[in-house]
Amino acid sequence: MDEYLLLLLNQTLSNAGFDLFFAWISQDLFFSTPLLLTVMVFLSWRFGKDGFKFWLLTIVFISLGDQLGALLKHLIAQPRPCAELGSVVRQVDTVFSINCSRKLNGMPSNHALNFFLFASFSSYVLRWRGWMVGFGLLAVLVALSRVYLGVHYPSQVLVGAFIGTGLGAGMGWLSLRYLSFVQRVTQAARVNI
Repeated sequence: MDEYLLLLLNQTLSNAGFDLFFAWISQDLFFSTPLLLTVMVFLSWRFGKDGFKFWLLTIVFISLGDQLGALLKHLIAQPRPCAELGSVVRQVDTVFSINCSRKLNGMPSNHALNFFLFASFSSYVLRWRGWMVGFGLLAVLVALSRVYLGVHYPSQVLVGAFIGTGLGAGMGWLSLRYLSFVQRVTQAARVNI
């Protein structure tokens, strides 16, 4: 089933528009970094210093999640489909090209882990329906991009999404319980919906 879904996304649904789009949203430099900076500006504008602190806390949590993902990759040592099925998996070539790692570092997908962590953590704290839907959809698209590009199996993406969602919700709960600036952000978010 894993290989079937991989090839469905990677080959059957392939087209030049999807190639460019999915390669772009998988980029750290051209997609994730501008997105995080935009979120920082918005949170700072909306919640002042508490919004900026909330953004910094989010960056810390994403970094911790990324490190956990790297540790799990090392412990699990599962290949990526582009390395294991190199003759079958279509390599997408765009201006945002993604290189295939030959290392045994496919499980879990850190892209999925990080985006789902961000989506669940920020949604748990802010509780804005539009935010939840928007960033939840974005997390799904980023996760799909990893399969479409042939750099992760669907199972690797699902595990990353599951870990990220759990970590994000847990960190949201702990932050609301113990950090006063997060409590103020939540209160301000509820007042001005």
